[in-house]
Amino acid sequence: MSTKDPTVILDLFERLESELRLRLNQQRGWGLSGERDGQYVHDVVADELLLQPLLDAGFRVLSEESGIIGKGSITVVVDPVDGSTNASQGLPWYATSLCAVDVDGPLVSLVSNLALGDRYRAIRDEGLEVDGPTLVGRWAQPSGETTLANALVSFSGLPPSHGGWSQYRTFGACALDMCAVATGAFDAFVDVDSAHGVWDYLGAWLVCQEAGAAVAEGGGKEAVVLSHTARRAPVAAATPELLGQVMAMRAEWS
Repeated sequence: MSTKDPTVILDLFERLESELRLRLNQQRGWGLSGERDGQYVHDVVADELLLQPLLDAGFRVLSEESGIIGKGSITVVVDPVDGSTNASQGLPWYATSLCAVDVDGPLVSLVSNLALGDRYRAIRDEGLEVDGPTLVGRWAQPSGETTLANALVSFSGLPPSHGGWSQYRTFGACALDMCAVATGAFDAFVDVDSAHGVWDYLGAWLVCQEAGAAVAEGGGKEAVVLSHTARRAPVAAATPELLGQVMAMRAEWS
């Protein structure tokens, strides 16, 4: 395959996502793997299914579960199951996130809600496409909200004080939370604790950018970092105006 053709890369991502969904539909054990803290059996199953085909296709892979493996001019950043605890509890808000990164940054991404079947596809400079049961009739664009006082905000972590938002949610899967900003279900998403690895947010980062949402790293750090140890604070908002208010709110908590 041509590993530099965005359409071909996206086709591979979709094939692997479909195979993973079928595999997890047959999964019986959803508990902890016992191999490392916080790792579930389904994390390991998903990583094993995704990793080798990506390496065989000539990609370098950065996976939450396996670290950095292989060589290639394009790195695929993989979160096999984002929202693993949700999956273990039977909560239908967990995803696979795949993002191909070249020298210019995120190139292709696919974020898929493995429980509900919603898919978010993005290719750099070509926009966002969505499909799935909960996305029927929803435009692939943000809400347009500009004011924090009117905003429905999703958080990762516990906000230390009320920041002036209208309502909030804490769903527990960064990739899907950010994609929900891209499609207008949430007005903003905020990582409170700077706790996310690049695999958690990079696929959704491109989804948000291609939808026209505003994104930033909450501490002002570089967000596109191909490191297994770096932790970041992704923030997304429907508009630049709202992003500015959300970033100011977060800065008050630092």
